[in-house]
Amino acid sequence: MDAGLVKVVAAGVLAAHGVGHTLGWMPTLGVATFQGVSSRSWALTGILGDGGARVVAGVLFLVPMAGFLVAAVGLLAGQPWWRQVAVASATVSLLGTALFPAAFTAGSTAGSVVVNVVVLAGILVAGWGAQAAGA
Repeated sequence: MDAGLVKVVAAGVLAAHGVGHTLGWMPTLGVATFQGVSSRSWALTGILGDGGARVVAGVLFLVPMAGFLVAAVGLLAGQPWWRQVAVASATVSLLGTALFPAAFTAGSTAGSVVVNVVVLAGILVAGWGAQAAGA
């Protein structure tokens, strides 16, 4: 397969995954409501209260949204730092999902976890993009 096409598809997946995080932060910050999801955290709501937990959830879903979009642009632009941004975004996304497991529907949660694990394994284990990064 053509390397340019692979780059465009990978960047598209990163960008789409980033946009998908909108479904996590919009309800937590009161911008929208979605049936069947909750911004309650099994670990944080009791400690921080509902409002505090919602703020944490908002940050934990806004950060990877922006990060995956920036990583996609970096990948397309041939920037070596896209890998670090994608790894950080996937890590924060997994943390958000772990702390707020009902922030998305079950199917969206499963899809998000799969994409995050593939990004982490691809970059950290398989070395995706390492050639372009000079590693």
